[in-house]
Amino acid sequence: MRKQIGSILYVRLRCPEIYPASVVYLADYVHKKRPHVEQWVLDMMRVPEREEMAALLEEIEKHDPDAVAFSWRNLQPFSPNEDDDSLSQAFTFYHSSNMVKKAGAAGKGLQRVMAYNSRIKQNLSLLHAVHRHFPDKQIVARGPAFGLFLDRITERAPEGTIAVASEGESALVKLIDGEDLSDERTAIKQNGKLVFGEKKEYLDLWNESTPIDFAYIETIFPDFDYYMQDKFRDWYEVSVLTKRGCPYKCMFCAYGYIDGYKVRYRQPEVVVDEIESLVKRYGVQKLWFCDSQFYPSKHSLPIVESTLDGIIDRRLDIRWASYLRIDNFTPSLTHKLVESGLRQLRLSITSGSPQIIKGLKIGMRLDNFYRSCRFLVDAGYEGQINLDLSLNAPGETPETILETSETVEKIASIFKPGQVRPFIIFLAVQPKTKLADYAVSKGYLKPDFDPLALSPFTIKGLIHNPAPLGRPIGKAVMDAMENHPDNVGWTVLNELKELYST
Repeated sequence: MRKQIGSILYVRLRCPEIYPASVVYLADYVHKKRPHVEQWVLDMMRVPEREEMAALLEEIEKHDPDAVAFSWRNLQPFSPNEDDDSLSQAFTFYHSSNMVKKAGAAGKGLQRVMAYNSRIKQNLSLLHAVHRHFPDKQIVARGPAFGLFLDRITERAPEGTIAVASEGESALVKLIDGEDLSDERTAIKQNGKLVFGEKKEYLDLWNESTPIDFAYIETIFPDFDYYMQDKFRDWYEVSVLTKRGCPYKCMFCAYGYIDGYKVRYRQPEVVVDEIESLVKRYGVQKLWFCDSQFYPSKHSLPIVESTLDGIIDRRLDIRWASYLRIDNFTPSLTHKLVESGLRQLRLSITSGSPQIIKGLKIGMRLDNFYRSCRFLVDAGYEGQINLDLSLNAPGETPETILETSETVEKIASIFKPGQVRPFIIFLAVQPKTKLADYAVSKGYLKPDFDPLALSPFTIKGLIHNPAPLGRPIGKAVMDAMENHPDNVGWTVLNELKELYST
């Protein structure tokens, strides 16, 4: 039996500036299940980068926790979409005929690769510093980074590290109680080797989850107030979880692998109580429902509608967004979405070709999508609609590109002029996905490719944009990002339409 844990210092490692939902939910759960356990949160986002090591060691000296639990959000070097300058630099390097621009892009790309590798080393150095200076402390590491790179990161972590690859609540409570972790998705570094556990059962969110006790969170998280201030909330959303899991097995997506394919719900009343606390206690108005899908399928309809009814009935003045599949909308649901404060739609249509959609295993029919668009118009939705398009997906041809252009034009015709924005986002090859297997089988990546060891060659393989369409598509995106940065999607579609219609 393991040594029991009586106190935990959570360390939120540097990541994009977003609301710290994961550590908030985890610490709240632990407090309610094991109220005797002392907890503190150190947010590296609020610490100057050069002072991270000193801040960590100082916090451990101050609190003397039994365990130090690191939260590592992600390891993706860049998002392969039109809003990320890294994509522009990559495509300039690969496709530009201007040698001066090509050299400039190579220099900027090298800087980004070095910064990416440096951040990985810095995060790992923090784990090793704890082991070196405080060998009696149990090191725990969790977060989406471990969901995808469990073995590759843990093998570089200190001896004795316990890494958790999926939801952390049950694993952390077992660790506190000194129980065995073999039935949790974990990797434990013992004698230089990794010992893996296998997840047997997910947390019962319906019966276990309660509204966040924000008064308690304020006492353990000194920087929590920052995320409730206008200077943060004017630019970002505060995150609320309504469910976990995704029932789909899209070829390119790792959500199901990380979060589970079984959808587990929080009770609507619990979710609405939590939203009401954020609104009344902090004046929060902008929310992001941080589910893999807020409305994954028609089976979710009663619970989703009940959540929306609660927001409407309590007259909570919020504006919210989330990942949404709209192909199973009903007129009633659509009206409730709009009335409850839906302010923006980001729709991963991926392709406008039924053939490509089927090949990617998205499980969507375009006729249902069009119908739901009309429901949105009837419900009075006037927010922006971003259509995520992943050009050059597996099976792409000039003909399917023309189909996508036609589909986007048809969707745009349903709404007001300017309301629909096609958004170019290339498929990123993620470990543990069918797309990674496909890329290896086609020779785009080596079988033993290491996504943590970046080079210009691996980056090109990790952005799925292969020949023969890769060059014309890449050049079209590069030119649009340079010359029409506010209208990239339409510019690219129009250029490709002209190219392949002749």
